[in-house]
Amino acid sequence: AAAARDPGKLSLAVYRKSPLRLPISDETLEALDTAVALAREGGHTVEEIDLPFIGRDFFADFCRTVASAVAGTMRAEALRVGRSVAGDIERATRVLARFGELVSAGETYADLQRLHAASRRLIAETAQYDAVLMPIIAHPPLACGAMDPKGADDLIENLLDKLHLTPLLKLKPFFGQLMDKSLWFTHWPAIQNVSGQPSIALPVHVTDAGLPIGVQAAGRPGDEETLLSLAAQMEKISGWLGRRAPLMVPTR
Repeated sequence: AAAARDPGKLSLAVYRKSPLRLPISDETLEALDTAVALAREGGHTVEEIDLPFIGRDFFADFCRTVASAVAGTMRAEALRVGRSVAGDIERATRVLARFGELVSAGETYADLQRLHAASRRLIAETAQYDAVLMPIIAHPPLACGAMDPKGADDLIENLLDKLHLTPLLKLKPFFGQLMDKSLWFTHWPAIQNVSGQPSIALPVHVTDAGLPIGVQAAGRPGDEETLLSLAAQMEKISGWLGRRAPLMVPTR
């Protein structure tokens, strides 16, 4: 029902920055520009905003909390099956879990408190907008396997795993490198993972190479209907609903 309803005139914001201060491709920014143009064509106002309190410290708290959660999940699974499950998971997950074991309960609690405070501020400062447009991915879609560690990255991850050198990740420079390598391609969705705000991916752009790039719209807590209405309107205006992927049918 919400997707079939006109959203009316909305007040939107657009957030263009990488909170990790990492590079953003021209194609991603072009997709964001396309989304802004479609929104204005739909009769909505769009205002540029900054979120200076969502930065590297926010994502460091997020990553440590995730590591703690992975460690706890592995403990629970080991209890369930009656043995260690370290050999059943991917190497990167195993390294992350070991790092999570090094994060104290006090550190995790402090991380969570800071994340909760940032979430409350984010919700309060964006409450005047019906939705905030921001990137989903920093670069065009990658080929399968492109993000697998290679070369030096593969060697470092293997050493962390085989030699149990995970304590090195307690050092800020090493931890920062791990965070950047984990999140360089997509980090904006983690903001809503923490805040609990609803968000929706909007297909709006295709690169010169034929690769789709979307943006996300994040709304007020509990207001998924506005996002669905906005998404349906933008799909209609852009003509995206009529797009069909080329299908290669093998000849016999």
